[in-house]
Amino acid sequence: MVMQKFKNAVLTRRIAMLLVVLMGIFSVVPRIEASFVPSDESFASGARYKDMAMVQKVLEQKLVKERLKALGYTDQEINSRLGQLSDDELHQFATQLDSLTSGGSILVWILVIALVIISALYFTNKRIIIQ
Repeated sequence: MVMQKFKNAVLTRRIAMLLVVLMGIFSVVPRIEASFVPSDESFASGARYKDMAMVQKVLEQKLVKERLKALGYTDQEINSRLGQLSDDELHQFATQLDSLTSGGSILVWILVIALVIISALYFTNKRIIIQ
């Protein structure tokens, strides 16, 4: 009889500890709230804002500004033409600009890697001899 009570007490303690651990885990999970938003409004405004920011970033570069001024465009004309673009046209333009700028960044990374390799060879007194 004492043995049975002991087994029940051990089982009860283990179940209680398991429940305490589970409740601790579930209390850490953050509460998430969601609601319905019309997809055309939320996506279109966010995408247009991102695309416009990318185009403005490229247009603020000194080389681009000088080239547009050499072609005879003022800042007001550029902004008015950007405002006339539809969402699809603006997205296509921003995508093309992104592909142009990413090509330049690849070249920079190649030069940085080459510089690191050359400096590592220089500091370790190693030489590459091509015969």
